[in-house]
Amino acid sequence: MSLGFLFAMSLPALVVALFVLAVVERFVRRGKKGTPMAAAGLGELGATFEAGKRDELEYREEERQLRDEEGDGAPPRSRVDLDAGTAVLKVPAPRLPD
Repeated sequence: MSLGFLFAMSLPALVVALFVLAVVERFVRRGKKGTPMAAAGLGELGATFEAGKRDELEYREEERQLRDEEGDGAPPRSRVDLDAGTAVLKVPAPRLPD
């Protein structure tokens, strides 16, 4: 086996490849949204060596997939009707100190 092949199959080679990918993406992906591939790759690499990182990445992915429902929050005090162009704001009365 050659020395170049051994380096290509090593962890430092993966880190160098991710760095090069990050530099290329920096110039190619200007203004585009989403997670860059290099960032995702570095996150996965970190998850390999850090025990809690895998849980964190899975939690973030789960949060991205959940959507916010209107009824999930606190009881509504205000309403906005975009079709009619009206907004009803109910301001709670100030509480007096005991």
